[in-house]
Amino acid sequence: MVRRNYEAINAIDRSGDDFVDPETVAPDLWASLSPDFELHGRPDVPDQRTYQGREGTKEFWRMIQDVWAEFRWEPLEFTDLGHAVVVETRIVGRGRGSDVPIEADETDVFWFRDGKIVRLQGFATKDEALEAARSSAG
Repeated sequence: MVRRNYEAINAIDRSGDDFVDPETVAPDLWASLSPDFELHGRPDVPDQRTYQGREGTKEFWRMIQDVWAEFRWEPLEFTDLGHAVVVETRIVGRGRGSDVPIEADETDVFWFRDGKIVRLQGFATKDEALEAARSSAG
């Protein structure tokens, strides 16, 4: 499910001006999100916020498409902790209008409950991600 998440999100063509709805692009993935799903911004980013629910999460994807003409997370290593999956990634992007390229490392944590993704958050380091994942091991 986590690998499919990256495949689906990275397949979205953000080069146009129209919003590409992730629910339409990957209905199977969208159905894997819990109704109370939360997408948390990285703790090290200014104005970090939490997007609530499936519909609230679409605000995050609109922001990504507004800012980036190209943006993908390249998964490098997966660590399954049972209740969560930690994924080391490389972010590669190109700014919309500016064509400024970026490359950065991020480690994402996907938390699960009853077979659904209930929370997703990126972290600047793998250590921070593992600490957060392990501290919520229920």
